[in-house]
Amino acid sequence: MQRSFNRHQLRIAHSRRGAALLTAMFVMVVTSMLVLMICDTQTIQYSALRNTIDYDRARYLAEAGVQHALALLEKDIDLRGTVPNTEFPAKSGEYYTVTVATGSGATVTITSTGIAKDFSRTLSVVTKQGG
Repeated sequence: MQRSFNRHQLRIAHSRRGAALLTAMFVMVVTSMLVLMICDTQTIQYSALRNTIDYDRARYLAEAGVQHALALLEKDIDLRGTVPNTEFPAKSGEYYTVTVATGSGATVTITSTGIAKDFSRTLSVVTKQGG
């Protein structure tokens, strides 16, 4: 009788070792999944931030183009056509293009496009000339 009791105790101890192994593996899998999800989320957030920066930079370049055209119009009120492409900052590969056209009445339409990496933003401004 004593012998069968020992076998029963051995079976229980052996099954407990198997349960501990399964529990440890489950904890490792869950922890790994959490780490992978955190890394994936951080990668997506970094890409979104980088895109937002380029998108905003293109807008600022377009605004700079409008200001450039307004400065040129102050010097020459009859200016029409395109302003030469301007890279800003120098050697950055980012630039703006500007077109100045006559609008209705005594207005001038300035259309400026800022290009930063894969993004472009266009702004149109209508200004009145004269008094």
